[in-house]
Amino acid sequence: MQNSFSTQNTSPAPAVTRAFAILRILSRTKEPQGVSSLARAIGVGKSTVHGILQALLASGAIEDAGGRQFRLGPFLEELARSRRGKRDLADISMPYLAELAEQTGQTSMFGQPELDRFRILIAVEGRGPLRVKAVQGGSIPLLAGVVGKIVLAWEMVPMPQVLPSFTSETVVDADRLQKELQRIRAAGLALDRGEYLAGVYAAAAPVLDEDLVTGIIFAAGFQDQLGEEGLVALGEGVVRTARVVSREFQEWKVETCT
Repeated sequence: MQNSFSTQNTSPAPAVTRAFAILRILSRTKEPQGVSSLARAIGVGKSTVHGILQALLASGAIEDAGGRQFRLGPFLEELARSRRGKRDLADISMPYLAELAEQTGQTSMFGQPELDRFRILIAVEGRGPLRVKAVQGGSIPLLAGVVGKIVLAWEMVPMPQVLPSFTSETVVDADRLQKELQRIRAAGLALDRGEYLAGVYAAAAPVLDEDLVTGIIFAAGFQDQLGEEGLVALGEGVVRTARVVSREFQEWKVETCT
């Protein structure tokens, strides 16, 4: 497909995704963590985790706490200080998207509206040989699928007189869509059952600054892999991620203003 959001058969997710997941776990735990606990947490083998930990040790991102236990290293604190006041939502979203992709196995993305397009600023591909492909820096139509539903639900653009149609599943009846938009606004979650790409399910949630949408987090996977139950679970994960990113963005704004 010509947009920057499609389906391809590609190689497994890069180690950097798992590295971010490990760093996020270490940032949330008070006690140092060992190889076994980290392997269980991100769902990969101990040998894989060991290799990632060695790379993180070499870079100073983590440090050995003794007894084969690891914690965050001083380099990350130094990096955080140097980035204070310079971060943006894409920076804040990146580790959480990596964690979402690792937990769900589905491609996870963050982006923002740009005129009549939606720019994908961060894309973390899911696990497995067959997964949705997204091009970081690419774009899709502003009213495509779940992204379009969030945009319309928060009235970021007016409802068009003629709704765009992408597949046979696209909702093009204005009254039906209005009712769905009300539910989306109330739940903070939009779902797409093959409405933008045939055979692809997706979920999206807004990143909010009070009630202003500052970005959209969404994830997508194949209908045959997810099914209805999987789509609901994916939606729950997307909402949690969007809320965490919204909260951290608010905290960052307070820090940079003090």
